[in-house]
Parts: sequence; C-alpha cells; structure tokens
Amino acid sequence: MTEIERLTAAYRNGKLSHAYLFEGNDAEAMTSTALAFAQLILCQDNEQCRMKVEMHNHPDFHYVRTDETNIKKDQIEQLVHHMNRLPIESDYKVYVIQDFEKLTVQGENSILKFLEEPPTNTVAILLSTKPEQILDTIHSRCQHVYFKPMQRADFVTYLVEHAEFTRPIAALMSTYTTQVEVATQLAEAYELAPLRQVILQWCDKLVKQQDMALIGVIELLKHAKNKQLQQLVLATVNAYFQDLMYIKVGMTEKIIFTELQGDYQTIATKLDYRQLTHIIETITEAHKKLMQNVSPALVFEQIVIKMKG
Repeated sequence: MTEIERLTAAYRNGKLSHAYLFEGNDAEAMTSTALAFAQLILCQDNEQCRMKVEMHNHPDFHYVRTDETNIKKDQIEQLVHHMNRLPIESDYKVYVIQDFEKLTVQGENSILKFLEEPPTNTVAILLSTKPEQILDTIHSRCQHVYFKPMQRADFVTYLVEHAEFTRPIAALMSTYTTQVEVATQLAEAYELAPLRQVILQWCDKLVKQQDMALIGVIELLKHAKNKQLQQLVLATVNAYFQDLMYIKVGMTEKIIFTELQGDYQTIATKLDYRQLTHIIETITEAHKKLMQNVSPALVFEQIVIKMKG
C-alpha cells in the first residue's frame, strides 16, 4: 500500500489528523503525495477544484516553499493570517510547507503555536528531508508519514526522462543523492562531466598505479574544490568499488558505471573480498574525516596510502 493509499484510507475512516510530517529522502514523492492528499481533503472527486489545488490557486490551500536557505518570516506571517480565516470553498483549509527544516527557530515557534491550538478544520502537511533538524515539540504534535528512498535505478531514469540529464551524469548523481532538487542544483552549478571522468580515472589508478593515484590527488581536488564536490567524489569512488563487489558476486545488474563492466571483470579477479571490504571501509572512514574538516588532500592521500599498505 502506498503512502497516499494509507492516507486516503485514514481519511475515509474519519481519522484525519490536524498535522502530518512527511519525512524521507524522496522529496518528489513527498511533494506529489502532499498535493494529492490536499486535493482529497479539499475536493474529493471535484475535478475543477482539484485543478485549482494543482495550480496553487485554491482559496483554502496555501503552499510555502523557497529556493533560498531559509523560509522568510513574512511567508510564515502570510500563512498564519491565511489559515486563521474561515474556509471559503471547502469544508477544510490545508497548508503545505516544503523543506520545513528551512524555517528559522522563530518561524518554527510560530507554527508550533498553530499546531498546539489549530484552527477548526485546518490540516498542516509539513515536508522534510532533514527531520533531525526540526524541533522535538513539532515532531510530537504531528502524525509521521515515512517515505522510502527512491530506488537508484528509478532515480536515474527520472533524471534522464524529466530533468534532461544524460544517463552517465544521472548515474553519477545517484551515487550521492536520490533528491532531484539536489541533483539539479549540482548540475546547474558545476561541470560534472569532466569531474566524472577525473574521478573514474583516479579509481583506475587506485587499483593499477597507486603511486600515480597519489600524484593524481592534486588533479582530483582541482575539480572538487569544495566540500560538497569532495563528498560527491567519495560517493563515486565508493560506488566504483561497490560495482567491483557486485561483479564478484554475480550481481551485474546492480552496477552503476555500466561502461566499465569489461574493465571491472579484469580488476575483480585481482582483488579478493577481504581487500574490497577493506577499501570500502577506508572510503567510509575518509568520509567521516572529511566531515570533521580534516584537510581534503590528506583525506584522499590516506585512501591511497591505506590501499598500498
């Protein structure tokens, strides 16, 4: 049963909550489910009404989002003013706040007051990919709806078919995130094709020419100048060695960098399971050090040194 089917069943059974917190990594699924649930609450089967909600043009529906770092104070003030009014066309009012973790503490407290004493027939739907950043008091006043991460293959296909990604770049993004918004922002901000090429060349050197891999750290970091790109590099390197593990266990349908399958077959014969496990653990440790603000050059050099050792 999908999330919208569960929510629909609860609605039909008269178990509508005043506040929902949608949480998970699949932001696209959360957004589409929130919209469908709002249409159900406000419109039932009225197609004209549903179209108004879809276009964010229904007087009893309010949708808050931002492309900036924080949701602004005036957006929340407008929302509170809107929701304190009586419904105009429906029996209920529904408001959706996308990326709820972007609220300031002041904004969260404003919503908290709203959740503690909700106006009659008002439903809040809060969406978050980072629920750990939300106040516990908000969590305790919401019904939680958990969304499973989008499957990697589905994510790649979505980027190719709906976001104009090439399949190689979509595959690269899938090593780092399953959020379409994050992938799109990265693709717009950086040249990812040259970065992908440099990363995979460095992975090849890690296996075949480790002295050259040590020298290659300089070139790698020329293309990955900030922490986000360095995290992407580590995620891609990890995926490369996960691919080798899939080759060894005969799960070729799971590999990410499919154009390397021929090379993988040769490399996999030279590495045993213990070595591959050690490499993947080394990359995991490198990621922790990067997050602890250890020098990126040192982080990547240590990967090479530990592989040589």
